[in-house]
Amino acid sequence: MFLAKIECEKTTVEKIAEILLVTTNQFRIWLYDKKVYASFFVNSFALLRSLIKTLEAKKIKFMFYRIEEI
Repeated sequence: MFLAKIECEKTTVEKIAEILLVTTNQFRIWLYDKKVYASFFVNSFALLRSLIKTLEAKKIKFMFYRIEEI
């Protein structure tokens, strides 16, 4: 299992929550300085790759802060 943390720009909390609900059910989302931050758990890198593809397809600007194995 992996813990990932991302920062997203030019999007809403609702959009990120919808995307994360498909990938995982354990996540936290918050707003700070007009940016959306999320911390979530995924079971594999394959799920993480599918999340990246989804974010890119929806043209959401994002950056991973940390990915750590748990």
